[in-house]
Amino acid sequence: MRFISSLALAFLALGTAARADAPQAPPTVETYYRAAINAMDALKEPAYVTYTMHGDPQGLAVKLIDRNSLIWLGIHDGSDPSTWQVRHRTDDYASELLDVDGTRWVSMRSFFDPTWWGAFRALRDGMLNYQVPEAAVSARATPAPDASSKLHVIATVTVMGPAIYQLQDRGAATCPSGSPGHTIHLIPRDRDPKHQLNDVVIELTTRRFCMVRYGVHDSFGFHGIVEQHYSDVGGYWVQTDGFLDGTLRVFGIATHHGKWFYRLDDIAFPKRIPSTAFITPYWQ
Repeated sequence: MRFISSLALAFLALGTAARADAPQAPPTVETYYRAAINAMDALKEPAYVTYTMHGDPQGLAVKLIDRNSLIWLGIHDGSDPSTWQVRHRTDDYASELLDVDGTRWVSMRSFFDPTWWGAFRALRDGMLNYQVPEAAVSARATPAPDASSKLHVIATVTVMGPAIYQLQDRGAATCPSGSPGHTIHLIPRDRDPKHQLNDVVIELTTRRFCMVRYGVHDSFGFHGIVEQHYSDVGGYWVQTDGFLDGTLRVFGIATHHGKWFYRLDDIAFPKRIPSTAFITPYWQ
């Protein structure tokens, strides 16, 4: 009887060890995605950022244009490079841009905000097509950029969560920095033209988004993708470069295709920038 009991215990131990050694199921695409959202919302954002944006036209060129005192990207056929000196204030999304000819602009566009808050606004309001002036972050119910809050996570999920997008696992990938990542393709569940997120690459070591790609589907103007790359710079996870790839269309008819590559050089995080830098010029 003791022998049978000992044998049963031995088989039980072997079974437990086998279960412990059994390969674990890989994380689901939802697990990857939600972990990345949480990791991005935990980021500490810089109060100010300065950088130089260089644009390299390869069939497409970009200039700044003023429409009703708001700055837009004038995407056109051309070969003229672009260079803007940028000073950015995270709290109210304001960016001062100095063109090579000395023209000064003040913009609220997500495109010129290299922090995750810029991407957050683009995920909610669209990357290129829309621009809505907003109050400062500190003046709203949403926490300040450097605050960690469950409310912040909830807000992010409402604009990029699985309830907004269908998630498709596209497998292993490489981040623009060369580190291993994982790709997820996203399809909007609705027809809201502001829901432009197409693809993300998640860096495996940090669980942060290292690539974010938006799809812009205009029948008049630019029709294509905007891809942005993120990496660690000076202890902050910010945008470092990207590109536009698409066609110019008139009434749905493609007239020209090209790319525009850009990079952010000399990125720095000053403790303060004079508030006068973000006063809109009188002519704008």
